Amino acid sequence: MDKEKCCCNSHENKEVFIGEYVCYCNHVTENDIKNSIKEGAQSVEEVIKNTGAMKNSNCTVNNPKGTCCYLDIVHVFNKYNNKY
Repeated sequence: MDKEKCCCNSHENKEVFIGEYVCYCNHVTENDIKNSIKEGAQSVEEVIKNTGAMKNSNCTVNNPKGTCCYLDIVHVFNKYNNKY
């Protein structure tokens, strides 16, 4: 999945704060991302595909930060990648 497909397209925001969900639109948690990596996802795009993150997103409404979750997904992916 290409990060430009996110509806809010606000990737400039560098703030990373992981709350209850990493992707609020599709209720994807940090644990979901971690499990996707454990199951073999080798890229952020694979994690997005496996978890359903960013599908039919409405980040400006659903995400408490009001921004796209892509950078948060990348942050969590980098946190757990190469640990399994």
